[in-house]
Amino acid sequence: MSALYRERLPSSSDASAELVLLHGWGSCSEIWRPLLPALRANFSVTIIDLPGCGRSPLLADMSVESVVQALLTQLPTRALYVGWSLGGLLAGELALAAPGRVSGLVRLASNLRFVANEQWSQAMPGEDFAAFYTGLLEQPEKTRKRFNTLQLQGDVSARALRRLLPLCHAEPEALRWGLDCLRELDQRETYAGLSCPVMNIYGSDDALVPAALAETVPAARSLCYAGAGHIPFLSQPEQFVSDIISFEKDCIAEAMPPGIERHFKKRDVARSFSRAANSYDRAATLQRRVADELFRLLAHQRAPQTLVDLGCGTGYSLPALRQRFNDAQLVGVDLAEGMLAYASEHHSEDCRQWVCGDAEDLPLADARVDLLFSSLSLQWCENVSALFSEIDRVLAPGGKAFIATLGPETLFELREAWQNVDGYAHVNRFIPRQALDTAIAASGLRVQWQEATEVLYYPTVTALTRELKQLGVSNVNRDRPQGLASRKRLQALQQAYEAFRQPAGLPASYQVWYLELDKQP
Repeated sequence: MSALYRERLPSSSDASAELVLLHGWGSCSEIWRPLLPALRANFSVTIIDLPGCGRSPLLADMSVESVVQALLTQLPTRALYVGWSLGGLLAGELALAAPGRVSGLVRLASNLRFVANEQWSQAMPGEDFAAFYTGLLEQPEKTRKRFNTLQLQGDVSARALRRLLPLCHAEPEALRWGLDCLRELDQRETYAGLSCPVMNIYGSDDALVPAALAETVPAARSLCYAGAGHIPFLSQPEQFVSDIISFEKDCIAEAMPPGIERHFKKRDVARSFSRAANSYDRAATLQRRVADELFRLLAHQRAPQTLVDLGCGTGYSLPALRQRFNDAQLVGVDLAEGMLAYASEHHSEDCRQWVCGDAEDLPLADARVDLLFSSLSLQWCENVSALFSEIDRVLAPGGKAFIATLGPETLFELREAWQNVDGYAHVNRFIPRQALDTAIAASGLRVQWQEATEVLYYPTVTALTRELKQLGVSNVNRDRPQGLASRKRLQALQQAYEAFRQPAGLPASYQVWYLELDKQP
């Protein structure tokens, strides 16, 4: 299958949310270029040319099913999708075909059916569409110019927008295929089956898609931009970007697999650990202990060609990995840019390849990793289905992953002490074993488990919380209390924690799971 042209542009901030943009008929991915700086402040953005458009070749099989599968092979494991016009229809088909891949769907100037019939009048009249199709066959350039005029019609910013429309190459077969899709795709019934949140955005003066659909097509949100035509996202870019950011926040809770609720934002985690890069190693007693134990499990592992330290943090394990596997291509991956910067500065001799990325959507090639090492980082992944699917994807046949992560009994003493003080969430939650087992089984990986309990002791609660802060383990829960804890609440916490005191001090227990994962040869 020919590869479609795609660009993935990492976020310019520490945002980890993924956004995919699908263009409309007769266009290409360049239509999104003016919006990318603003969008990248909040998302990692993927743009892609549909088959036969822009820099993408036609596919041997141009059925809608094949095109959707071709898109899925090159798009993030999970993302918020924005589809404009024809792109909105295709994004809907993608969401129906692979619901686990779509956290939310934004349909821009898109209809459930683009050509009217007796049951659906809110669309282009059939005779007008037939005339347009004939015009494309007989006078393609003239017809495309007419289409651009229709897209701009009614927009108060039409003159300025005309300069923003890119000159996009499109194969004649791709143009005909796109019109066939617009004529034949009908999502009036399947639309109700979408499992993700949906936002519809219309232009009040769109000559191609009636704005009245905002009142008739159900959605989590339906917006109508006053004074906009068929390209509302370029007509009112600031409003569009703001609406996408707001919608993404609404999607977060619903983006998780059934039975799992998202409790924090990845960008909050990345920001917290980035801030702690300089203090982390001084406080990382438990982290070093667990990393050393995980490393011991590699004693009889054969030498890999490509070795990834996933969640490498400040790079503590890199020297040992380099010494043990001297000839391997070693790659350090972490979500927090601050951690990567620190690691690259202090361990440049051990590792020369650094990647900033989310374990739930790894920016690594398929089947290239022979050995993956990850110590106490993956507990910050809540979408464990995507996590283990990604690990399976990047592992080469016969590859192995050695992982240390934390279970839900971690810091139970601190959690219970806080529950005696107030009803807020003060301790970050971790995924139960049943959810991990289910996700690993679905990925096709084989797993061996080991469990251990590690306990550290502190003279006071303040000493414990100070160390957690130095490690970057701040409270990122959505339902955390706002502001600093008062002296009275801290005194109440100390008093409640005293019930756990042992001769060695106040205990902080960590439930540690060691996982050895195998990918089938």
